[in-house]
Amino acid sequence: MNQPLVTVLITTYNQERYIGTAIDSVLAQKTDFPFEIYISEDCGSDGTRAILQDYAARFPEIIRLNLREKNVGISRNWYEGLCAARGQYVCTLEGDDWWRDENKLQKQVDFLRAHPDYLAVSHTLLLTDDAGNTYGTLPDDQRILGKDATMALFLSGVTYSCTACLVKNIFDPADRALYDYVTANRSIADFALCMLYLDKGKVFVMNEALSAYRVAGTDENHQNYNGTQSALKKYADFLDVVNASRRYWQGKYPFAKCLCAGSFYPFIDRIKYGDLRPFVRLMGGMPLSAKLLFPFYFAGRCLSLVLHKLTGGTKA
Repeated sequence: MNQPLVTVLITTYNQERYIGTAIDSVLAQKTDFPFEIYISEDCGSDGTRAILQDYAARFPEIIRLNLREKNVGISRNWYEGLCAARGQYVCTLEGDDWWRDENKLQKQVDFLRAHPDYLAVSHTLLLTDDAGNTYGTLPDDQRILGKDATMALFLSGVTYSCTACLVKNIFDPADRALYDYVTANRSIADFALCMLYLDKGKVFVMNEALSAYRVAGTDENHQNYNGTQSALKKYADFLDVVNASRRYWQGKYPFAKCLCAGSFYPFIDRIKYGDLRPFVRLMGGMPLSAKLLFPFYFAGRCLSLVLHKLTGGTKA
């Protein structure tokens, strides 16, 4: 295998219905540089592994496999895959998603070649489901579309897609503190990685949906985190990753507004759909600064949403 310029990391677990589409969308890329596909399979129980072995046998010059003997969870599988990358640049793809543009890699590499002061370049995702229905694109905040994502915006709740990023290879398996931070929560690693990228350099967000994100699956074995976890579990995980970030960054960045932003819509949903009391108990795990800020943040966001609706403005 030639030395790749880009490593495409595909992480997968019990996704036999989808993994072929994901791999094919990477193999279809048209580039003027070599790239490798590193696929890390997290010891699932369906036929995913056999499909991967077939692809690796047919494309041995481009595909490397990591077939785990035991399940380690989303975050560890993801971050260890990043650390195993051989390319100068790294991007990721989850096994139930796919790339929509055969020039995705070339476009992102061209951007970073032309802008060496940038660490990473991201893009938007088309939200879709197994039936082919689409639900718009994310991110959709005009403050970052076709512009830079910033730490200040990120910590106020304006997120960008980590899985859409092409990033310079900054991953050091010997950095144990970083490893422990990114893998602190078994299921969520992208929050920590987004912060890491913004801390180390500039991140540009292309206003193009170069890949698709499968929001739900009809297969009972479809291991989509957002589709299989309860709202309370997802919120508890969110608090977990933010608290891990507070410990890792040791006061370098403020997190009170981030916690309020991440609590706003889940709080409204619990008012509408129930489980408000256990949700409020979980909110007790926020630091005092966030607890004190939340009532004022909540009132301000509600007022902003009302004003936007009345004036026909964009989403707050």
